[in-house]
Amino acid sequence: VQEYQAPMFELAVSVLQTIHQTKSYYLLLDMGREDMVLEWVRTLLQCINAGSQPHAGPQVLEVLNGLIGDESGATDSQLEVLLSHLVPPKSQENPAACQMAQAVLRSCEASVKPQLQKFLTTLILSPISSNSDLHQHCYTLLYQLYQAVPQVLLPVIPHMTSEMLAEDAGKRAEATQLVCQLFTVPGNRLVCEYVDVFDELLHRFKDAEVGIRLHLVEFAPMLVAAAGSSERQEKVVREVAVRLQDYDDKVRIAAVKAVCQCARQLLAGPAGAASGGTAATACHPHQLGLLAPPVVATLLDSQQEDEAAAAELGVMYSPPEAGLDFGVVGAAAAAGVAAGTRDVAWLQDMLKAVCMRLRDTKLSVRKQTADSLMAVFRTVAAAGTGEQLAKYCWLPARMLLCCKTDVELRAHLVEGVLKDGLLGPQVAPAQAAAAWVQLWLAANPMDRETLLMLLAMRARLQGDALALAVLRRKLSGKAKDPEAAQWRMVQRTSSSGPPSAARPRRA
Repeated sequence: VQEYQAPMFELAVSVLQTIHQTKSYYLLLDMGREDMVLEWVRTLLQCINAGSQPHAGPQVLEVLNGLIGDESGATDSQLEVLLSHLVPPKSQENPAACQMAQAVLRSCEASVKPQLQKFLTTLILSPISSNSDLHQHCYTLLYQLYQAVPQVLLPVIPHMTSEMLAEDAGKRAEATQLVCQLFTVPGNRLVCEYVDVFDELLHRFKDAEVGIRLHLVEFAPMLVAAAGSSERQEKVVREVAVRLQDYDDKVRIAAVKAVCQCARQLLAGPAGAASGGTAATACHPHQLGLLAPPVVATLLDSQQEDEAAAAELGVMYSPPEAGLDFGVVGAAAAAGVAAGTRDVAWLQDMLKAVCMRLRDTKLSVRKQTADSLMAVFRTVAAAGTGEQLAKYCWLPARMLLCCKTDVELRAHLVEGVLKDGLLGPQVAPAQAAAAWVQLWLAANPMDRETLLMLLAMRARLQGDALALAVLRRKLSGKAKDPEAAQWRMVQRTSSSGPPSAARPRRA
């Protein structure tokens, strides 16, 4: 059966088919020879490979079901032979046998479930007394079993709480990784069903081992997606935010990424596209397009150096406690919120904690912080309403202040973060116009005047730059049609929307 290209392969498959049809394996079971049954199970699993599985797989599966799925139940020895193909090295050497073992477990789940649960519990709690070599790959085995027969692990998962409290750091790390993998399998509700295990998992964010903390922080966005309730989501994000002050810079970088990614998941909503389309009709794209992000009065950190920097930049400073009165007028913002756009108030505190990493001693942490915070703002601009956009406009303002105060970070901010505008290079012109219209509608009269003045200055600068580009093309002899060249230039630079300036001045 193993050599599917051999002349006797079809005859061997027909013999297996006959054994299944006549149920001849019952004679083997009645003999009481456990060693012979074990050898049959081992041999049938070993003979399955990528070549023979399509032809002999169904016959081998039926015979194995008859041997293992008997009413008397499977023995520990049979289970160990079967489970050994789910873990390395056998699972890597022969993936077809691994799939066959999973198929047998699914087919015989009812008959093997009690003995398998007892075997797994002994393997976790008393690996030495189990007399099995599988204890070295216990956590890998549990994950593979969850993929095949998840109901078998229901009484086994609660034991993972004690495993995550083990003194051995390696054991804690493997148990933590397994619980993270189980909780983040799409479509399950393990987080809701095993609250104690979830709470102990959150405690591992404070583990003494850097590797465990780093692994949990990297898994945080998936845990937030699988949390199932806003309370659990907030718990996860707050635990990650504590790691923003970790003594290891790798953990701090991962925490910055995780908090901002969680914020993007929670802030993104289906109403962004709808509200964006509505706002875009209020103003022609040619009037509000290629407008770079303005420096407006924003919510800044209540630090003395920020206040001094804001004064040098000529912007109005407002501490976070006071905030800005953006006075949302318009039913458009309220309609956007009602349509489903999410705004999680406690995320403001988490993002302000992330902002503090812009003063980190490590330049790599500061760079990652700037990139992640701008990604959050672009997500809000793409999916949020004018009210939401006004609440988060302090994020780009903080970046602009860093351009002034942080010499080391300035080049990265100018060339890597702000080069393509606040809304990013991928934003559509209509979407960009919608974002700026929403921000204008959400501002009070004084802020509206400042915003329009800065947008007009930006439009004039873009017009001059466009005129220079057209003239250079003419001088080089490559511009056959000035109007067509001008329009192509507008399209290439429209990452933030179309320009509001008039046609460029000619030389």
